[in-house]
Amino acid sequence: MGPAEFITALRKGNLDAAYFFRGPDRFLHQECREAVRASVPEESRSWCLTEVEYEPGLLERELQAARQMPMLGGRSFFLFSDSDDFKHAKDEDTEALRLYLEGPPPFSTLVFSAAEPDRRRRFTQLLEKKMTIVDMRPLSGRQAAAWAREFLHRAGVEVDAELAEEIAGKFETGGGSGRGQSSEGVNLLWMRTELEKLLTAVEGKHRLEPSDLALMASFREEHEIGKMLRAIAERQCAKALEFLRQLVAGKVAETLLLWAIGDLFRQALKTAGSAGGWGGRSNPFSTWEIAPLACRRYTREELMRALTLVHEADLGIKSSWKDSGLLLEFLVWRITMAPDEIPEQVSF
Repeated sequence: MGPAEFITALRKGNLDAAYFFRGPDRFLHQECREAVRASVPEESRSWCLTEVEYEPGLLERELQAARQMPMLGGRSFFLFSDSDDFKHAKDEDTEALRLYLEGPPPFSTLVFSAAEPDRRRRFTQLLEKKMTIVDMRPLSGRQAAAWAREFLHRAGVEVDAELAEEIAGKFETGGGSGRGQSSEGVNLLWMRTELEKLLTAVEGKHRLEPSDLALMASFREEHEIGKMLRAIAERQCAKALEFLRQLVAGKVAETLLLWAIGDLFRQALKTAGSAGGWGGRSNPFSTWEIAPLACRRYTREELMRALTLVHEADLGIKSSWKDSGLLLEFLVWRITMAPDEIPEQVSF
């Protein structure tokens, strides 16, 4: 099942007892989680929607809550996430979940999310065997074009299928325009950010035309974001903060910047575990080119710590009462500074 099929089933109320959101596209993870939130009436969310930061050994407690019928009826959702993709799940968690899934209650739906799960672990194997899998992999150009048309339609703007595919093509990642280079999919977060700005620029129009694409500044932003990422990879804190402030001042979405920083360290960890690296790339602003620099400047433990810090910043930004720009600056500072240089009990 893909994200579109899951959201369709959600809107129709045709839900299974448990889902496993599996795959690297964190934007699609967020899209589906937001769809779950939207499906629950606002007045019911306090008792029908529970977001759980997984802690090893405590799963049975959450599953007991899922067995309780929600107040005033309705369906309960339990959204489980873990920055380590449940790699530290304990045997008692696996057994508790196995017993729950043998006879799940009809009024609760569990959702477990993992970007890169370790399929050798018993807990992951249970998730894959007993739950409905929703693959969170980057959409192809055609799929992303359909997503863009739906997104624009909801905003009251129509676009031809051909033009939608051209737009999606601007945000393909993992390759380039050269011969032999293939795309790994479309960066939907980046595309949505540009579409939102485009809608502001063409306010009042009900149909996009090819000439409107000139207003999109995606390639300029790729270069500017790449400069910030390169400074982070080289642990040049002052320079990274300077680029970050310029991007924020230029109205680049903080969520896009946070995603880009997290993606840098995800790719760096992949590079660290690969003997071959990526030869043949030719874009100095691409995360694929910058990630090996981070591997030389950060230990594996520091790369893992950076991802944890990104996750913490994501939670802070979603809390809405904090200044997201300052949170991003604090994140960059904590990542680029050596651990022994950071004062104890520093918090934001």
